[in-house]
Amino acid sequence: MNMFPISLQLFRHGDRAPTGTYPNDIYNDEAKYWPRGYGQLSNIGEEQHFKQGSFFRKRYNHILPETYNVNDLYVRSSSVDRTLASARAHLAGLYPPTEQNLAQPNIKFQVIPIHTTALLNDKLFFPTIYCEKYTTLLAYLEESDEYQCVMNTTSTIQNEVTELAGYSSFSSGIYDILFIEQLYNLSIPEWTNSYYPQPLRNLYLLETFISAAGTEDLQRLSTGPLLKEIIANTQAKVNGTLSPDRALYIYSAHDSNVVDLLQGLDVFNGILVPYASAVLIELRNKSDEYFITVSYKNSTETDPHLLQLPGCDALCPLDSFVELTKPIIPDDLTTECAEEVVAGQEYHFEIPAAGNIAPRLL
Repeated sequence: MNMFPISLQLFRHGDRAPTGTYPNDIYNDEAKYWPRGYGQLSNIGEEQHFKQGSFFRKRYNHILPETYNVNDLYVRSSSVDRTLASARAHLAGLYPPTEQNLAQPNIKFQVIPIHTTALLNDKLFFPTIYCEKYTTLLAYLEESDEYQCVMNTTSTIQNEVTELAGYSSFSSGIYDILFIEQLYNLSIPEWTNSYYPQPLRNLYLLETFISAAGTEDLQRLSTGPLLKEIIANTQAKVNGTLSPDRALYIYSAHDSNVVDLLQGLDVFNGILVPYASAVLIELRNKSDEYFITVSYKNSTETDPHLLQLPGCDALCPLDSFVELTKPIIPDDLTTECAEEVVAGQEYHFEIPAAGNIAPRLL
């Protein structure tokens, strides 16, 4: 079986500074603790993506020449600094310099374009920003019995954390701040011991990620546009109409995008996405048959884990993959976002994966 006539990979940016602080945070001196600035990629993050790029150089060496060419590769990033920087570090590992491919002796890397668009206009990575239908559907989900069960169960915890952190209202995002501070060997306050890492981790997972694509209707508007592009490029490759006839598409984005895609494919494991993790959608062919494999590389130190979509083999025929994902592919995002949601329709939210989020919050 021939491997990877085309590969499409979506990855999360690497290690970064927190995107901000909480009101009572003792590490609120940005210049002292986060000299690159809030939300910026760190040295560790650069190294993570360089390692990932080096790994994929070996994996795709048979389809990707050592010297960059526009006909081989396309890179798309969100317009956020850390994803753009991650893409650049990734490409440095994917396209190491050689004597043959360095056009200028003083430039010690291959210069490779990274495409992006303004966040508010980004229909690939942030398609729901101006999507009224999505906002309405998400509100229905948050009113569901399943979601409210979790919120009611943890209301005391939320109130306590709100007061101790100095918030005016609860924000599960404090988990991310505490996680990064601890990762950088900063001693977090003693009061957090009752709430961190659990149950804050699962509240953060639920509020920030799980709910965003927690139903098929939400997935159609959130991850559907990206998956639609991935499938279109794959089908064009098979049909001989892909122009340029590229071998690799790289999408540099965020943990929310990775979770959305994994949920849309019904293979999310309910675990927060580590830095520099990548989802690989790879086309393989045998004779005249084409197959899709989906893999998850959630560490710079391990090989990708092969995933199996419900309703298909791990080696999933392309036609079956297209049929399985059809319910979450929008015909036209703008039109669907303008559609009115049917009043009174019930929406149920499945707490995900090995899924015991609610019990683990107790």
